[in-house]
Amino acid sequence: MSKGRKTKVLQYNLHNRGRKHTGVDRSNIDFMSMINLINAPSTQEMVKTGQLIGFYGHQIRQRFGMVPPESVPISGKMVHLEPAFRTIEIKADKDGTVSHRAEFLENESGEFARTQYLAKVGGFSTAVNYRKTPPNKLTPSGFFGFDYVTQPNYATNVGDGQLFDGLFVPEDPSNNLIACFDSATDLSALEPSQALIANMLEQQIISTFDSIHAQITLGQMNEQALDQIDALTQQISLHERKKQLQQQRQQDLYTGMVGEIRTFDSALAEAEHYLEQLEGNLVQDNTKQRGTGLVKTVRKFLTFGG
Repeated sequence: MSKGRKTKVLQYNLHNRGRKHTGVDRSNIDFMSMINLINAPSTQEMVKTGQLIGFYGHQIRQRFGMVPPESVPISGKMVHLEPAFRTIEIKADKDGTVSHRAEFLENESGEFARTQYLAKVGGFSTAVNYRKTPPNKLTPSGFFGFDYVTQPNYATNVGDGQLFDGLFVPEDPSNNLIACFDSATDLSALEPSQALIANMLEQQIISTFDSIHAQITLGQMNEQALDQIDALTQQISLHERKKQLQQQRQQDLYTGMVGEIRTFDSALAEAEHYLEQLEGNLVQDNTKQRGTGLVKTVRKFLTFGG
């Protein structure tokens, strides 16, 4: 893929969300466990093999788990859960600074997320499983990379694409902190409120993919229209240039056909001068009488009607 699809090295600090009044407080997270989890061989192997993928929005993971299947049935039809990017670099320093790079995929979701990134809309948001530890700590237990979201939790390092922390999901979904379901979840066995959330997530997924497809299609149509306008403009320009060259060639042709315009008197004077020279030469020639007669005949012809 081209370099234009890769982000620069992006950074944020786990201890600083960059928000005071919005987002979710993460001060009770075991950040050292998060640092170790990011730097773990298993996470780095996922990065090196290109398998640490991310989606546009958290809804896919919320509904179908942190590692969702490639396709799922929604509303009676199979839906391909298209990823938008892959993480190509990530590391965490002891002070909590996380450095990260992503590469947008060459598909509709990737192109749409890339467009948002370049427009500085939204940012990257981590998807992490956690477990509760006494007294009231959240210890990360599974790092699944990032998704691209419009409202990320971390808002530090404002720039053209950032790292953010968004989706923390409990290991045990039996408590009251359910944040996502699973691809094997039986919706009919859920409480009505939970089933409603699951159905809403599915509809959001469909709506997101439809919106992305519509935006990409519209952009392609606009590009095609601009290309056609450019081609038509070039044709018109070439036609005008050809017309100008034809007119210039015709003008040059007319100019070449028209010689010097002279009066009859000037032409007669030139002929008289020529005959005088000729008459002078004939005087010295043996055919004087013959030449003189010829000159007289020509003079009579030139002065005919005069």
